Amino acid sequence: MAQKDDIIMNGDGVAKLGFPMWPQFNETMYADVEQTLRSGKVSYWTGKRGMEFEEKWAKWCGAGYAISCTNGTAALHIAIASLNIGPGDEVIVPSYSFIASSFSIVQAGAIPVFCDTTEDHVIDPTKIEALITPRTKGIVVVHLYGIMCDMDPIMAIAKKHGLKVVEDCAQCFGGIYKGKKSGTIGDVGCFSFCQSKHFTTGGEGGMVVTSDEDTAWECRSFRDHGYDVKTRMNMLALEQKLPYIHNRVGFNYRMTEMQSVIGLHELERFDNWNMARRKQYAAMYDEAFKGLDGIERLPLNTPDRQCAYWWYPINLDPKRCKLKASEFIDKLAAAKIPCSGILWPEAYLENAYSNHVGFGTAKFPFESKEYTNAASVDYKNNSCPVAASLRDVTVSLFLHPSWEPEHIQRCIDVFKQIMSENLK
Repeated sequence: MAQKDDIIMNGDGVAKLGFPMWPQFNETMYADVEQTLRSGKVSYWTGKRGMEFEEKWAKWCGAGYAISCTNGTAALHIAIASLNIGPGDEVIVPSYSFIASSFSIVQAGAIPVFCDTTEDHVIDPTKIEALITPRTKGIVVVHLYGIMCDMDPIMAIAKKHGLKVVEDCAQCFGGIYKGKKSGTIGDVGCFSFCQSKHFTTGGEGGMVVTSDEDTAWECRSFRDHGYDVKTRMNMLALEQKLPYIHNRVGFNYRMTEMQSVIGLHELERFDNWNMARRKQYAAMYDEAFKGLDGIERLPLNTPDRQCAYWWYPINLDPKRCKLKASEFIDKLAAAKIPCSGILWPEAYLENAYSNHVGFGTAKFPFESKEYTNAASVDYKNNSCPVAASLRDVTVSLFLHPSWEPEHIQRCIDVFKQIMSENLK
């Protein structure tokens, strides 16, 4: 069996396997970051680069407003709390995602209710309505691997039941659903600039987008200690003394100026270099693997649901391939091919959920007096069978823009060789 360290996703380990490291940064950025550091204007409120990054990100997304923050988890927390979701409420979320997608709901004081997925790795709209209770206030959808969720039926359900929709776009920069970019279809969209994402703002970072002005001001306030940011912005424009007025409880989730500078330079080359290469490499994979014996499904990409290709997940066909995903990955890793399977267990299997390890002795929010719907927090009896079944069949290859076509071809050749040797 390959060791965990042999299955390399990013960074120096990829270089050791003979693949260019990812992330790599835009060379134009370094001098700009140094200039920002030397200026001494390194926080959001002393410099202007944070606001510049927000404006350009909003314009690129097609959203009315963008609010930068410390990371993608903070973005989700900001979004959920700013939509007036909290203790006593429930939010539907896919079970199959990084833990932050559901933990952010708990951090806002609400309860995650887990929904199954389709075989395309994203939330199943046909399973949502059965999970709605009088406590349900929202739905968090996750565009996993860059695959766009089917948003029309989700938005119709939300409208019918008066629910808010948050898009988790951590792995979906620039995915498009019927002409709209990811993050602009629901009430709020959330992005992560962690090291592993489409691009990073220096290791961590996040962004919230919305086209509702009131929601945008709530997000800005929650990000900044509950501060009356609208008044502060007016005072800055008038060059008057800044009053410290806090209208709500909030957190300090502000992004630094240096992170914003990095984000500006990465955004500048995103469409023409980063995403262009991802789509080029996805097309190479598509051509090589379409109809290949032993493969059941490739990443969903249609004119209506255009994939952003964070990773390239492949569903093995268990009727034809003798190997489970973990065994296939072991062979890829032994051949020095960067790869991965599903990174996360079903969220409801995590100890924090199954044993209600919340906040304090009250086990907030799972067993607190604000919440009494025992059936919704019976996570030990949760079941999302389609999502669970994907663990044994999902093998992900990478398409980092720092790679060249020969690196993609190497992945293709080894994958096809392993498959040919392990057909039933």
